[in-house]
Amino acid sequence: MTLSFRPLTAAAALAFAFAAPAAHAQSIAIALDSTPDRETQGSYRYVDTMLSTLRDMGWETESFPRDSIGGEDERLDQIRAGILDMSMSNYAVTYQFVPEMRVMQLPYTFANSQHVFDFFTESDYLDTINEELAAEGMHVLAIVPTGGMLGIFNNQKEVRSVSDMQGLRMRALDANQLEMFRMMGADGVVIPFSEVPNALQTGIANGYVNASVVPLAFGQADLFTNFTDARVIMSARVALASTAWWDGLSDEQRAQLEEASLAGLRDVFAWVETSQEESMEALEAAGIAVYRPNDDEIATFRDATASMAELLEDVDPARIEELRAMVADYAPE
Repeated sequence: MTLSFRPLTAAAALAFAFAAPAAHAQSIAIALDSTPDRETQGSYRYVDTMLSTLRDMGWETESFPRDSIGGEDERLDQIRAGILDMSMSNYAVTYQFVPEMRVMQLPYTFANSQHVFDFFTESDYLDTINEELAAEGMHVLAIVPTGGMLGIFNNQKEVRSVSDMQGLRMRALDANQLEMFRMMGADGVVIPFSEVPNALQTGIANGYVNASVVPLAFGQADLFTNFTDARVIMSARVALASTAWWDGLSDEQRAQLEEASLAGLRDVFAWVETSQEESMEALEAAGIAVYRPNDDEIATFRDATASMAELLEDVDPARIEELRAMVADYAPE
């Protein structure tokens, strides 16, 4: 299923949105965050399946190409203002307003992608989060994987255990990842994703943590020599809805949207399971050496980063333990 795009400038999109009500009966407009490729882009696959399911239910659907109505910050502003129905957004949006969501991205919180799926779809945790986000004009519909669990890419050497991280300078997404790399024995530098290729080519950074599919999807495979399937953190984007739009839906429409979202999640998580090994084979075909650590080697990464929870000063330690216990209840047997 191919989505129909409507190229608009940010100004034109905003003018259009203000000229008509943001919430229409059985309609949805969503801003994409990736290229329209189901085979390499997890968030697009989720949206594609969700919108296809909604169309089968009689909904009218519309999607905006990546950055066509603004970047992450602009889309967030539009969501909060009720101008945009939905956006595929950075996971960091959630802990900007609900700090405890950072707990979910602590290293080795989740055992694998199935663990992530089970927790976020079977627990009532997102209901709790959405109670807090409602006042900010946002509603999290789903946590969506971009690919498998994050591994370690670099262009210097093979990384088998955490001791091999010494001497590497890693691109960090945020301050959390900076600290994670420090605990692993590496240096880090925060670099926007758009600047990563130049940073790797000039030696500002030697690598990053990402899902195995990412360098393939973004044409970065020639920038790396090694990948370690360390399964450090879940890969995640957020399907973010405007509270104004969400509240304007009927109970039946909300149920349909949640059903379509779940169909999208099932599809993308099934794709993650089958594509993970395929992605690593594709990395090898592209000239990247892939290393699959054994349990003892994985434990060195886990042990090195075990104290990261202590750095979450804006989250009560008791709440951190409560959340970890909650997540553990959904761990695979």
